[in-house]
Amino acid sequence: MKKQTKKQIGIRIEKAYYASCKGVQIKMMDIPKVWKIGEQIVLTGGDDLMLQAGLRKFVDQIAVA
Repeated sequence: MKKQTKKQIGIRIEKAYYASCKGVQIKMMDIPKVWKIGEQIVLTGGDDLMLQAGLRKFVDQIAVA
């Protein structure tokens, strides 16, 4: 697998977030935390489904009620 650029990783995270977390409200201050979780998943070899599931799990924990 070739190394992905930061921009490519960001695009994957953005697509995964919108696919799995659309409509879930979080605080603006938590957006960098979501991004960091996404980067960790991608950098440890996670595919797009793992990325979506990981982001959704984290976002469910920090969602605004």
